Amino acid sequence: MRFDLLNVRNAKTIKGEKKGYRTFILYLIPHRGNGKGVNLCPMATNGCVDSCLNTAGMGVFPSVQKGRLKRTLLFIENREYFLTRLVFEIETAIKLAKLDNMIPVFRLNGTSDIQWENIKVKGDKNIFQLFPNITFYDYTKIANRYNKNLPKNYHLTFSFSGEVDYYSGRIIQLTKDILETGNNVSVVFRKKLPEKFLGYKVIDGDADDLRFTNESGVIIGLKAKGDARYDESGFVID
Repeated sequence: MRFDLLNVRNAKTIKGEKKGYRTFILYLIPHRGNGKGVNLCPMATNGCVDSCLNTAGMGVFPSVQKGRLKRTLLFIENREYFLTRLVFEIETAIKLAKLDNMIPVFRLNGTSDIQWENIKVKGDKNIFQLFPNITFYDYTKIANRYNKNLPKNYHLTFSFSGEVDYYSGRIIQLTKDILETGNNVSVVFRKKLPEKFLGYKVIDGDADDLRFTNESGVIIGLKAKGDARYDESGFVID
């Protein structure tokens, strides 16, 4: 089965298969890179844009970028068909994963930050309501998403932005507020992961991508990859 939207060939998510999970990811062109003036990462900071994982791994190849742009333009210009195709691919992925005795899970914001909970797919149902027994998960920089009644099968990890807000203290307080409510926060570190950051326990987020299996109220430590290795904005923590 060829997936036009979803991808299973990711070095990090494959690690989760040892635990019985198969992750299917949707990769789009992030931020404003689509050329249509549509921002798919509305809270992205300069460091985040420059260090995006869009450039890591297979993302360095022009053919991969071309495919991501094609999907992105389809999402922007032909939303109805895109969503119909997405539902079909999720249904197919569930069947194929179960044939291999794997638990299918989905990450729709591989390189974007779309509020999928606001997008109606069929009737008045969003994608999570359409598949209530399937786990979805994502990273996000949109803090007010936590103020909503998110679907129980959708797990969000807040992404620490660093930069100016980090030094002003605003992002620090926001980070602590999110951690205190039992949610987790991902932080990108230059090389070695510290035992604690801002007083909170740091766990290795590169061991696998199964964020919904992590303990609550911790820092998800990630090592800089791709262009993030050269970040000097404060997004990547030394």
